[in-house]
Amino acid sequence: MRKLDRLIQNFMQTCVRNEFELFLSPETEPMKDLSRIGNDVVFFQARNGQLFKLRNDYTASIVEFFNRNVPDSLRVWYSGFVYRYDPLGQIQSVYQLGIEKIPYVSFEDNLVVLKMLVESILSSLTDEVLVEIGDSRVIERCVRHVPRSFRKKLFELIDRKDISELELFASLNGLDLSEVLKLVEASFTKRSVDQLKYFELEPSIGEEIVEVVDFLSNFPGVRVEVDFSIARTVEEYDGLTFTIFDLREPALIAAGGRYSVNEKVLGVGGTIFLEERAWSR
Repeated sequence: MRKLDRLIQNFMQTCVRNEFELFLSPETEPMKDLSRIGNDVVFFQARNGQLFKLRNDYTASIVEFFNRNVPDSLRVWYSGFVYRYDPLGQIQSVYQLGIEKIPYVSFEDNLVVLKMLVESILSSLTDEVLVEIGDSRVIERCVRHVPRSFRKKLFELIDRKDISELELFASLNGLDLSEVLKLVEASFTKRSVDQLKYFELEPSIGEEIVEVVDFLSNFPGVRVEVDFSIARTVEEYDGLTFTIFDLREPALIAAGGRYSVNEKVLGVGGTIFLEERAWSR
């Protein structure tokens, strides 16, 4: 059996066991709000003049469905393609498998999502992964004084972990990025849960990090490290975040965390990414 077939089969079985239901959404969505046309959004105009966009994120569709229909709760899984422009302006299609739980009720919800993703990956794609654990609130604390007009570029530089570029960016724009630089430097040298005191975390955040690291350390083939400089789409998150890398064929294969659904509700979820080269594996 191909790895992809095995992954989808194992993932579906895991979702059924944990009482997650399939979420279906069309690949095209009407563009009612033109402000949603970002640089990475693939959109087109129909013959009647109406604008449509290709689905670029499952979580956004699920959050929109929840806010529009206001159900008591959602425990859903999804499978399909999303479409975005890459930095060169080419349309990139990525196959995704994922789960979302709304509302977020307790810290145990994080562990359920991580367990389902890690078990599906280890049983199908690879037998050795690195899970990086972070928390969006730590980065938000470090950039709270930075004007929002600088945030997108700043998060890109944080993700690249390029200290010299960050220092230049700070100098050119008159920004104090000392706390950000401390986080990025620590991402190379302070990756153990035993070094959390270096970050001066709020006690509740530190306790959550320790608990999730202890939980994941029980899985054979899983290496767990701490990295608070994970800035990928950090503004969409509100709490614990994670990324999962394949150590056999170095690549990012999953990511997720806790996020804001609306002013009163949080959700938690995770996504497995399969790029074109992996579809026939």
